[in-house]
Amino acid sequence: MARARVVFGVAAASTLATLMLSTAFADPAPVGGAWAERVQILYQADTRSVLRRTVRVWDFHPEKNLDFVWEPAPGQSPDKTIGQDGTINGKGRLVWRVRGSASYDPKTVYSSYFGDVRNGRPDGQGRLELRSGEVFDGHWLSGELDGKGIHIDADGNRYEGQFVDGIPNGEGRLLSKTGEIFAGSFVGGLKNGKGQTRLAGGTVYESQWAMGKEVDGSRPDVLADARVGGLLKAQAGGGDADKVEIGVIVDQRMTQQAQTQYQHLVRDEDIAIYPADNLYNDAWNGTGTVNTTNVYDGPDWEDTPAFAEVDLKTTDESRVKLDSLEMKVAASDAYRKPMLSISEHFGCIGFRPDFSVLNNGWGDAKDMKMSIQFTTVDEEGNPTGQPSRMFTKDIGGFGDGVDVSIKSVLDEAGVDTASLETGRFPCPSVDSLNVCRSQLTNKIKFGEVGDYLGNFNQAMTLNAIGKLDYSWADDQGNVYQQSEPFRAQMTMAVFETPESMAECGDGGGGSPEAMRYQNIEFPIGKHDYTIAMPVRGNKNVSAYTARLKMWSAMSSIHSFSIAAHFADGSVRESKPVTFFYFRPKQSLFETKTEPAACYLPRQMAGCG
Repeated sequence: MARARVVFGVAAASTLATLMLSTAFADPAPVGGAWAERVQILYQADTRSVLRRTVRVWDFHPEKNLDFVWEPAPGQSPDKTIGQDGTINGKGRLVWRVRGSASYDPKTVYSSYFGDVRNGRPDGQGRLELRSGEVFDGHWLSGELDGKGIHIDADGNRYEGQFVDGIPNGEGRLLSKTGEIFAGSFVGGLKNGKGQTRLAGGTVYESQWAMGKEVDGSRPDVLADARVGGLLKAQAGGGDADKVEIGVIVDQRMTQQAQTQYQHLVRDEDIAIYPADNLYNDAWNGTGTVNTTNVYDGPDWEDTPAFAEVDLKTTDESRVKLDSLEMKVAASDAYRKPMLSISEHFGCIGFRPDFSVLNNGWGDAKDMKMSIQFTTVDEEGNPTGQPSRMFTKDIGGFGDGVDVSIKSVLDEAGVDTASLETGRFPCPSVDSLNVCRSQLTNKIKFGEVGDYLGNFNQAMTLNAIGKLDYSWADDQGNVYQQSEPFRAQMTMAVFETPESMAECGDGGGGSPEAMRYQNIEFPIGKHDYTIAMPVRGNKNVSAYTARLKMWSAMSSIHSFSIAAHFADGSVRESKPVTFFYFRPKQSLFETKTEPAACYLPRQMAGCG
């Protein structure tokens, strides 16, 4: 996998931190490698068959004696991603693990790469995650980052910027886990040229660097940066706290095994801890498309903590006497934005011009209005071509969910909904479906939606796109306006063939063990409180790590900092942390649109 190329350092008057672009397996390895081969059984989706093929990739670490598995990405045919000699060329996931280990055991995985592969090596856009917690993400060339990319080391420090041959070269930003941010130029992995540094407390200064050494700068004394998340001076010189830095990061090794994974990002004003899954972030922010994907499905939300590390260390490796640690929480507030999904209605009868909007958020949607258009879609369900004109409908307010009927919209579009509602549409056989569809469209008026009718098995369908505009309120009474796109499919008619059978009605992992982690449950609606963090073992330390298992009863936002109190009376405080905890609410909504009687057979209605 990715070869290590460089150690790049960050030197300053009061600190010396080094970041290493380490090897894929966290220890030095000889440059080079060897071809690795294995026989795999691969599924061919287009022919619904399996293939037995020899797969060949480049192993940068043959001395590890690891095994690998190649999984083509969805839509990538195995025949098209594997050459005649077995060499991989395509997009997919390449996982290296301990040879002979169980494929379901995440602890045996050494590395996992997802992205483009050429000639058996990462090449193109991709992301490599290592057992150590390291991440390499960006553009690859022959197994090395080359171009724009991101490297997060095992300690949680992050470089984002330009790479050449796996080495930071060009403009970039170095975000240290202590909250310090450097933006400037790098050469050979080292700071070189002009740059700007933002200290953890918010103080910004300009500096000049020569191959990792600061040669001209006006770095302020640490006490000048104490107002926000910095040092509280208890005595002349700052005492032991003056020698200490505190970093707050996600425990990357533990989170790799968790059901819900979190990540951290050093920002100008704070360190943000938030979910890694874009699905959850889109639901939180309202930036995705509301569809049949429901954020509540999958994890056991009773057990989805975020794992974090608080790392304290002295800058000169001297020992200090740590008296106590505490979490100073400024606020723990509920997050009330609705989190919406679509529940489509199929089966029972042929004409189902309705769907449900479900809410898995902790607040109500108010005054919702729907704008809706009809469209054709491709094989992946994505809209294609020019959609119909826009129609509008008032939905109103709701908590857990609401049924939405577009029958009135179809009436406005000129559809003969009465015939669809009362009619049944026999067809001689499955082979005659195209003829039956043509006869139906000639017989019944479909108005403006006629050009947008689609097919799904024995059903004639209609795909809708649009947006949902609504408001919601937080616990302080602030009202927010929200607009989210949506996508839904409805059944207009079902063709009944002689194969009809029985009737049917309307259809409607644990976190890893963490015994050495302090359990932190944030109460909702509480402000300005502290949580003690017991210091274990010898309190005379040059470095100390506290591990936290953080959670709350609902989706919520928690603002805190970590304060370290020393025996000499001095105090060091971390950069502020904002923890965005994601825990959706189960929707108990049940549709009221179930027909009084059903006539469709099970296999035609699509129910099992």
